[in-house]
Amino acid sequence: MGTYRQTVVDMDASPEEAAARGEHGRGWLAAEGFIRPVPWRGDVVYLAGPQWREAVDLVSWDWRARLEGLEEEPCDELRVVVGRTVFYGGQGDAPAAVCPHCRSAAPDWPGEALDAWYATGAADLDCPACAHRAPLPEWNWTDDYFALAHLGFEFDDWPPLHPRFTEAFGRALGHRIRVVAGKI
Repeated sequence: MGTYRQTVVDMDASPEEAAARGEHGRGWLAAEGFIRPVPWRGDVVYLAGPQWREAVDLVSWDWRARLEGLEEEPCDELRVVVGRTVFYGGQGDAPAAVCPHCRSAAPDWPGEALDAWYATGAADLDCPACAHRAPLPEWNWTDDYFALAHLGFEFDDWPPLHPRFTEAFGRALGHRIRVVAGKI
């Protein structure tokens, strides 16, 4: 089975501001009606809110979800992940790193650089095509497979997030975002 996860990653939140930016983002999602708090086992989880349909692309998803009167929500909870994290797209072949300068894909897997960034928060990678050196979080990945950051918003088992929604969410966060999605 598995879970289909989409993560909206805040690419600019520093380690020091990630928790506050996470609360700000969750507050915006709740105020807009995309999520709602639900008490659960002495805590609170955040499930789809009354406006969840406005955040997703239902055309490509389950036909039942397009029915206006459908009471059942096809979504799991939203989790805010704070702290140095390698957000990933799930199953599949190892992606290639894409240089932020020349857009060439680096053929070698940068496992050591990923490990160093995860352990220390700092790692650079040299582009074999243009020799440009850049911090690892600035690199892109084929199929948007990775994002290295300190803040992410994980939407589990939601229909595909609509680009209009993710753009608005990025504006609300005031930072660059990257969407990482796949089956985990």
